[in-house]
Amino acid sequence: MKRLEIQHLRGAGLGVERVAEQAEVSPRTVERVSAEEPIEDPQVAEAARRAGLGRPSKVDAFRVQIAAWLLAEPELQGIAILQRLRDEGYGGGKSAVYDALKELRGLPAKEGIVRFEAVAGEFSQHDFGEYTVRYQDGTHERMQFFGSRLKFSRLMRVRLVVDQTTETVCHSLVDAFAYFGGMPLICVFDNPRTIVTRRAGKRIQWQETFGHFCAECGFAPHACWPRRPREKGAVENLIGFVQTSFFKAYQFKDRRDLEEKLEEWHRWANDERVSRATDETPRARYMLEAPRLTPMQLDPSGFTLRHTRIVRTDGYVELEDRRYFAGFEHVGQPLTVRVGEREVALWQATAHVATHPRVPLNGRYSILPEQRAQVLEKSGARPYVKRQLLADLCPAATWYMTELRHKRPDRWREDVDKIFALLEEHGEGRVRDALVEAARVGTVGAEYLEALLLGQGRLEVRS
Repeated sequence: MKRLEIQHLRGAGLGVERVAEQAEVSPRTVERVSAEEPIEDPQVAEAARRAGLGRPSKVDAFRVQIAAWLLAEPELQGIAILQRLRDEGYGGGKSAVYDALKELRGLPAKEGIVRFEAVAGEFSQHDFGEYTVRYQDGTHERMQFFGSRLKFSRLMRVRLVVDQTTETVCHSLVDAFAYFGGMPLICVFDNPRTIVTRRAGKRIQWQETFGHFCAECGFAPHACWPRRPREKGAVENLIGFVQTSFFKAYQFKDRRDLEEKLEEWHRWANDERVSRATDETPRARYMLEAPRLTPMQLDPSGFTLRHTRIVRTDGYVELEDRRYFAGFEHVGQPLTVRVGEREVALWQATAHVATHPRVPLNGRYSILPEQRAQVLEKSGARPYVKRQLLADLCPAATWYMTELRHKRPDRWREDVDKIFALLEEHGEGRVRDALVEAARVGTVGAEYLEALLLGQGRLEVRS
């Protein structure tokens, strides 16, 4: 390009000294370049210049042979060609061979792009993004967010999330559809394992829970072809747009300040900013799209995700490292587990089995008061089962049952029976609190727990 500049300046009539000053080269260089053949294509000229530099490559003598091999076997790997060349007497390095292969094969043809616009209510596009936020006090937080955008109007919705699980995808979609006022015909996604479990060409196996959700919600999912991000370019652009126009553009005091500014950003991005793709604000174009969106077929305030689980031999189904008691009559049978934000409901076809709190009080498993009789049916194991149910209430309860067994070896069963009766009468929460207090002061015995539950003052420490 420097030589092209010199030739253009000389062609415009400038003198050698003036061209040397402007091009920042010596007058001698100006005279030499002016005498060369005119440059019409800088890239061709540079390639020719480089080809004439240095010693001839050792692979040059074998180029005809390499070309013949490639003609016969176009997919032949570079390592195989290198080995054949060495068998033919080639003594150079592998880099020269690979460089020659690049030239002989030529650049692969790039796939053309056919761009099109969606019609109103046809497509929405969805994806996750991440960004590390630095607050004004110097602390950092890695933020994850779920971005959604209507293809026609470019109306967008961004939701902060804690993970990228299937459940988070579903909750984020419900949030986006509620914000959009309905659903398009088709929703476009990438191919994460939380959405697509297997793919063989056009055959897609959707993640089970996600598939149930799509059917219940009433929209058709579409997974992009792997390694073809242009299929969802609008949402890919959205992720970058959120990072630059929100996370990088604002300063945040804390997480609450960030959430407030995100709501302000939504108003700016959808109601005030003119989209370069449409020359309109997304909200103005959305007015044409809104009538084409269809309502969700579920209640966004109380929808549940569905999983299928087989009941274990102990009568529980397991989900998210927690267990929920279904009953021994269901052992070995598949149940549908409907997961809400606060509750987990077990169903067998259309028959309701049980509804448990999603997060059990003990953090590990849930068995309802009316279900406890089932696990106490065997008389020989009854005291141990009762003790285990009590010990699992909290760490203090575990300590308490251990102390009871050693300090009252002859009557621990009677104490366990009494404490279990208190559990049935007062509930898990109150009995747990009483066990914590009794453990704190070091009193062991059913009578002390009963006194606490009846409000008979604080216990004194006893030996």
